[in-house]
Amino acid sequence: MATLLEPEQTRAIERRIEKVYELPPMPELGRRILELQSDPNASALQLANIVQLDPSLAAQVVRYASSSYYGYKGRITNIQEAISRVLGYDMVLNLALGLAAGRSFRIPDAGPLGLSKFWEHAVCNAILVQRIGAMLPKSLRPEPGLSYLCGLLHDLGKVVFFKIDPTNYSAIFIAGESAESAAISAYETEYYGMDHAAVGEKLAKQWRLPPELSYVISKHHDSLTAETKLVSAVSLADLLAKKLQIGYDGDNIIDVEIEKLQSLLNMSSGEYEQLEVFVSCVRKQIEDFFQTSY
Repeated sequence: MATLLEPEQTRAIERRIEKVYELPPMPELGRRILELQSDPNASALQLANIVQLDPSLAAQVVRYASSSYYGYKGRITNIQEAISRVLGYDMVLNLALGLAAGRSFRIPDAGPLGLSKFWEHAVCNAILVQRIGAMLPKSLRPEPGLSYLCGLLHDLGKVVFFKIDPTNYSAIFIAGESAESAAISAYETEYYGMDHAAVGEKLAKQWRLPPELSYVISKHHDSLTAETKLVSAVSLADLLAKKLQIGYDGDNIIDVEIEKLQSLLNMSSGEYEQLEVFVSCVRKQIEDFFQTSY
C-alpha cells in the first residue's frame, strides 16, 4: 500500500482520522448493563429484566447457554434459567455487555467483516481466553466472565473502522488474506493514523467499559510488555484461532512466538497440547452455532 504524500491525499487522511474520533455513543442497553455491573446489590432478576428488553439479544444468550459447549442436558427457555442453571450471573452480564456493544454497529452478515466470519473468530477467542484463564493459579485467575468479554471484544477497534469507512476498510481487510501481506495494524496506521488497538481503547474508555478490557484492547498486540496475564491469554487464544483458521480477523500473521506466550503464562508443553485438543473439539460447535445464529 503506497504512502500518501499529495496534499489532497493528506487531507483525505485527515478526514478519515476525524471520522475515527466521531465514535458512537454506548447503546442504551449496554449502559444499563454497565450500571448494573457497578451495583454490588444487583440481582439476577434485574439482569434478566434488562437483557429481555432486547428479545434478539435475549435469544442469543439463551442459545449460548443451550449450546453443547456448556454441556447442560436440560432445556433452557429464558434468561433467568440461563443465569441460574448454566452460565451464572457474571458470565451472562459480560456476555450480554459484549454482544450489546458489538451488535450496536449493525455490520451486515456478508462481506469481509461479516458477522459469520469476524464474530466466529471472536467467540473462539473468548472461549479460549476463558479456558486459559481457568488454567492459571487461583491468585492470578481472572473472572470467567471478564475473560470471555476480553476475548470477545479485543478487536473492537476493527468494528469501528468498518463502521466509519466500510469500503476502504473492506479493502484493507481483504488485503490481509494474502500470504505476503503485512499485519493489518500496519495498514490501519498508514491509512488512518492509528491502529485498531488505539481506536478500540478510545471507544472502550468513552463507553466506560471495564478498565481491564480497555487495557487488553490496547495491549493485545504488545503482550510481551503487558502487565497482566489476561493480555497474554488473549494473544495466545488469538494465535491459536488463526493457526486453526477459525473465522477471520483481518490477517493471518502470527507475530509472537507461541513459546514466549506459554512462558508468560507459566504454561507447560503438556498444558498447551491440551489446549490445542480443546480448541479442536469446540471448533465444530462454534461453526455450527454461527451457521444457525445469523
